[in-house]
Amino acid sequence: MREFRYFTCTILIGFGFFYLLRSIDFTLFQPYYSWATLSILLGLAFLLQSRFGGQAEFLLPGVIFTGYGLHQYIAGKLEYWPGEQVIIFLLIGLGLLLIYLKKGIGKGAGILFLVISILLIFYEQILSFLGVSNYADTFSTYWPAALILAGLFILYKKK
Repeated sequence: MREFRYFTCTILIGFGFFYLLRSIDFTLFQPYYSWATLSILLGLAFLLQSRFGGQAEFLLPGVIFTGYGLHQYIAGKLEYWPGEQVIIFLLIGLGLLLIYLKKGIGKGAGILFLVISILLIFYEQILSFLGVSNYADTFSTYWPAALILAGLFILYKKK
């Protein structure tokens, strides 16, 4: 059984400092007393366990938790920052590509999620470039079905 020493230590130390600073009302960190900070701490624990504990499967939750926590801070400050749906696809894609770099698996899925996130980021620009803005409402209605069908295709595709 593998050890979870780095994960456990990071959680205990990080959450301990978080609640200590919160309990003494340390005003310098007042804007950071939120669940987004706890999400970043949890993500860092996963990333440290992956790096130093030799468990590549911890990369994906580490990237998702850390990235989503950072997204919560950045989204309020930048007007042009993408929405949560795009960030989730982007973070999953990046996490899978990091697993690919470490273990050699997950490249296709990582690229697929990155392409979907890029398409979602530049959705309006792509539609106006293609001149199909009239079909934008129809596409936005049916794109979830396209994702479901793509997932089923990949699941049942024979090698």
